[in-house]
Amino acid sequence: MKKPSRWIIAVLGVLVAASTVTAAATTASGKSTAKAKTIVIGAAVDLTSSMKPFDSPALAGAQIEAAKLAKRGGPNFQIKICNHQLKRQKSCAAQLIQQGAKIAIDTCDVEYGAAATQEFLNKGLLTIAPCTTTDQMGPQRFGAKGKLAFTVGGTAQDEGSAEAEYAYSRGWRSAIVVKDNALVYFRNVSDSFAKRFEELGGKVVDREAFASGDKTIGNVISKVAPMKADVISFVTAFGELPQFVGGIRSAGNKTPIVNSWGGDGTYWNPKNPKVTDYYVNNYASSFGDDPNKAVNSLLKSVLAAKKVPYTASFALGAATIDLLAAALKKTGGSTNGTKLAAAFQRFHNQPTISGPVTFSAKLHSVTGRPWRIMKVQNNKETYLRMWKTKKVVTLP
Repeated sequence: MKKPSRWIIAVLGVLVAASTVTAAATTASGKSTAKAKTIVIGAAVDLTSSMKPFDSPALAGAQIEAAKLAKRGGPNFQIKICNHQLKRQKSCAAQLIQQGAKIAIDTCDVEYGAAATQEFLNKGLLTIAPCTTTDQMGPQRFGAKGKLAFTVGGTAQDEGSAEAEYAYSRGWRSAIVVKDNALVYFRNVSDSFAKRFEELGGKVVDREAFASGDKTIGNVISKVAPMKADVISFVTAFGELPQFVGGIRSAGNKTPIVNSWGGDGTYWNPKNPKVTDYYVNNYASSFGDDPNKAVNSLLKSVLAAKKVPYTASFALGAATIDLLAAALKKTGGSTNGTKLAAAFQRFHNQPTISGPVTFSAKLHSVTGRPWRIMKVQNNKETYLRMWKTKKVVTLP
């Protein structure tokens, strides 16, 4: 057999050396150590006004999860923030787009975030509200452009139905429903609770309403305090929450009160009288007792970063980043809004720290994810159990 020439031997030596260098540039997990392309996420959120207890933890969770993924060789997300204070949503979105945002994170309410969402959608950006809990973060509200809008939150119908089912499971057969008309989220949770409660065989003995900020909550308290029922459904997240709960308890009414996850946390609890027999269904526990160890670990990271977990939205913020990373794998790294939205619509029981996520072309909110039932007793909130909605009602 003819011996190889010196030239061939030299070429082979170069190829072997090159392959050695390439191998050395690969981590033990098989991922390249080359710096990943920076992907700018623009976060138009409220960090100082009434949505702060929801937007702030969600942002913290997203930041922590983004840093963790980058360390593991995942996408290199850079989150740029604009605090709109519920006053300048559109200009915040425009500012972030100008700063190079390719993906958007919006405030945790579809109405408060609508102006920013629309601005992002007009520029073709995939826009995610980590913890909006309605079915409107998508085509239902934003039409054709809404195909780019999603939320990692559930639907108000799912949430209200779950609250009613849990209440009925406790043997509570009569209910007073107090609805805050300020936001579609509040209205839909209240209406869903009432409808599902009656479907199960319960009776709504009284209905009251107010609108957050209209200064009529005192009248509502006066009407409800002397009434008798097994449970009170009271859905709001704003200043009337401590007023109502404190007023009802001060009047000697000890009826259990059920609220949406918007009433999560103890940051709003009046010191006297303390909040007792108060329940919320929730996405996670902010108190270290979540059944998912990953949630408790994330909570420790939030606290270590000196961020305040007013509510459990920190878990949804982290889930947002995980979903984005999974979608980018499907698009080959493309941040094109249409391609990312198509990837999101293909998610079926996609694992996240907040539970499995499923989207469809029609519904860009999450249904079927188990809720945590939480109880506040003497201003201390604790996890009770998981609850998966058995039937989600349909509202007109």
